[in-house]
Amino acid sequence: MASANKIHALRGLRDVFSKDYAKQRHIQEQLENHLRLYGYSPIDLPILENTELYLRKSGEDIASRLYEFTFKSRRIALRPEVTASILRAYVDQMQDEPLPLRLQYSGPVFRYEKPQQNRYRQFTMIGAEMLGGSGTIADAEILHLACAGLEKLDITRYKLIIGHTAILEDFLHKLGLRKQLLNFLLRNMENIRKRGMPYVIERLREIFPELEFDADNLQDAHQDDNKGHNLINVLREMSNEEAHEAITEFLHNLNIQIDTNRDEHDVIDRLLHKIREDEQGPKLRMALDYMQKLSELVGMPDEVLAQATELVNEYDVNPDALTEIKNLLDAFSWHGGIQGDIELDFGLNRGLNYYTGLMFEIHYPSDGEEDIQLCGGGRYDNLITVLGGNSPTSALGFAYGIERIAYVLNDDDLIMPVNHPHVYVIPIAQEDFAYSFEIAQTLRASNHVVEVSVDNRNLKKSLKHADKRQAQLVIIVGEDERTSRQVVIRDMQNHNEQTVAYDDIQQIVEGLLADHVQQHI
Repeated sequence: MASANKIHALRGLRDVFSKDYAKQRHIQEQLENHLRLYGYSPIDLPILENTELYLRKSGEDIASRLYEFTFKSRRIALRPEVTASILRAYVDQMQDEPLPLRLQYSGPVFRYEKPQQNRYRQFTMIGAEMLGGSGTIADAEILHLACAGLEKLDITRYKLIIGHTAILEDFLHKLGLRKQLLNFLLRNMENIRKRGMPYVIERLREIFPELEFDADNLQDAHQDDNKGHNLINVLREMSNEEAHEAITEFLHNLNIQIDTNRDEHDVIDRLLHKIREDEQGPKLRMALDYMQKLSELVGMPDEVLAQATELVNEYDVNPDALTEIKNLLDAFSWHGGIQGDIELDFGLNRGLNYYTGLMFEIHYPSDGEEDIQLCGGGRYDNLITVLGGNSPTSALGFAYGIERIAYVLNDDDLIMPVNHPHVYVIPIAQEDFAYSFEIAQTLRASNHVVEVSVDNRNLKKSLKHADKRQAQLVIIVGEDERTSRQVVIRDMQNHNEQTVAYDDIQQIVEGLLADHVQQHI
């Protein structure tokens, strides 16, 4: 009957108990100190923000996973990431700061997504942002900073995956695709590899049913010609005003009358809309063909850069992004190299539509399982202006997922959980408590973890409880010890006991604990 009244944690959220909490705190403290050494100052930001901050910044991918609600007529969201809050704070209060501005943060974030192993709806991010850092030198610092943080934690078996938005964006903009279609393609670049081209085409037809294109013959898309469509091509190149005027003159010269029951301007509008929609089909075929080939470019940097050079030449795409990647890899090597592997991936897409250049992820290869993403980030030079900044400001950053790092780290390599007392003090009688608390305070002043038994158990039960609490030493205080200002110290590892004077307690305890540490090395 009682179990029916239990209130459980919400699905996708979890309680973090002492051992796991100590492990995560250790990771967090190590990474915070690592970022501090590179000049990244900590900043603390609200967990709640105006929903508009994410609708304006993050695009459909994050917006669809918001924990969002209305409170007193205001739309509010739990933060799904922290970069938006950093930039909002910068626009609010830090635009007069000298640039580049290096900031670090840590704390919980919330995303409503399907819970999986190592993926929760509340998780902890720690990250770094460089506001005002431009060029490949800044990009290289961020890449090095992210990799070096993992190596600080002795994670050396990882893969740094580097991508770049311009390889795809430049081509799609050149095609002249309408904005909604262009954004759809950018968001679904990674789905071409993960779910296949048929999935992307099916989604296209669901969202844009008015488009007509041949999806069965993509490889010949960029060789299509438009013979016989010269007039239509001319109209497509004109502005709306010019096209209206040309069509009106053409109809009048041929003495063609438009149905008097319909407004001539509206009829021409619909005609132009149809002409321009028809134009999107061939362009879409070409875009999908290019995206398919681009998604296959993944592997060792030299090899992939050579393949990418051939592809951009074939499609007449601006090669500047490839030069930028070469320069980035050179600048990255100046930091002394990394212990992990480097891979270029031109099909990389992080699901956020605000990246403007470098994108990267760091994965941990998991035997027999899907690789675990530990870190991700990139450059977002347009975001500060989008969020109301006074002037365009370069910006880039990254974030670690603490829970995923904790999952791949070996517990034996981390500190002992702090909730397990080094020393457990057992007063035998009520009169022994004052002296016991005095001893405990003396040891705590030297940074030892000390618990005092408060349950009035007998000595045998208290020793058993101390063992369960994984105490390394037990101090026993009875009437004889209290009156003579002594204690009995019991080593829980070998069960040896010794009587020690009050003035010697600290020295003896430190010696015994040091012996324990030495035995575990």
